[in-house]
Amino acid sequence: MAADKIATPLVAITETKKYRAGEYRGVFANTSTNYNARWTLSAEFKRFYSVKQNYSEIEQEKILEVLNEDQSSLARYDITKARAKNVAEWVKQNGQIKTLADIECIEGFTERNTKKLFKSILEDKPKTQNLSKKIRGQILQPNLSESVRQCCQSVLAVYITASSVCWAFINRSNYELQQWVYHGIDYPEGKKMQITDILDIAWKITSILPQADIYVTKAEATTLRASGNDPGNAKVLAVNLQKAQLVAMIVALINARHLDGNVSEDEAEIKQKVYFLRPTLPFRLYGTLVGNERVSTEQTVENLLQEVSRNEAKNQVKVPEHLCTMFQQQKDLQKDMLGHCLLMALTFMDICVYRNSDSINKLLKRSE
Repeated sequence: MAADKIATPLVAITETKKYRAGEYRGVFANTSTNYNARWTLSAEFKRFYSVKQNYSEIEQEKILEVLNEDQSSLARYDITKARAKNVAEWVKQNGQIKTLADIECIEGFTERNTKKLFKSILEDKPKTQNLSKKIRGQILQPNLSESVRQCCQSVLAVYITASSVCWAFINRSNYELQQWVYHGIDYPEGKKMQITDILDIAWKITSILPQADIYVTKAEATTLRASGNDPGNAKVLAVNLQKAQLVAMIVALINARHLDGNVSEDEAEIKQKVYFLRPTLPFRLYGTLVGNERVSTEQTVENLLQEVSRNEAKNQVKVPEHLCTMFQQQKDLQKDMLGHCLLMALTFMDICVYRNSDSINKLLKRSE
């Protein structure tokens, strides 16, 4: 290529675009003279090829190794799907990327997004894809913000029925179950429960619950009507009403005890600490729902505890031996309630906090 052809800015820019399109790769591959000439095309062209000078040889090798992997692997890092596809197509047409400068020949890459991609590769920080968004319908109410999810260090799952309250406290940092409690509710015999009596029960229960960053409970039905052939059954309606009142009071008291006392009169909304998980998710994730019928959780939890003791699965909750022994010593009804509480807690941790891809994919498959 004659020197006078690269003397003017217009020609230089044209030659730059041609090189980026791959027209001169054969010309510059063989001679050192032409290799040096390439760097004189324009200031923009120099910028493209200065990128590799910012990284050591070891760093360049690591980046190139990732760039030459398949598209799905590359997409885990800080890169859009379109750019990852462009890289895969370029590699397919031209062979493996041999130098970091080659990235500037691929459509869609700028100095800024190239640096972001390289940084994410070198720091070994693949971007986390929120697969839980693929689950149809609302899984949590209210939605869990990313800032709250990131800051959360502890979770307390609270499973409430008309006759008992169970809770499971989990430490996020090491995914350990630290408390797992069954608490039966004793109602006075022959006495009609007043709203103040239910409030007293809710207060006593809330006072013994451990404090956590996030609380999760089962999303309750929005109707008090009974299921089955007798939806207007008076006794069932009364039990459902009493349970709904108990749940509402416990939730309100949990939120209230986290207030700092500096609440402004202008604040129209309370900062929610309690999240409501869709009730069918634990059943479907752990296979305790057959058709529309819920089966006992006892055997499922027994199998889970055995897997934990043998360390058979990765990303698995840690359950101390004394909690396993406690569960074994319970009666069948207590085991079932404790089981529901634990499975709800683990579902929330895997789907909403850790965003475990294996658990989410299992849930998606069983929801098909």
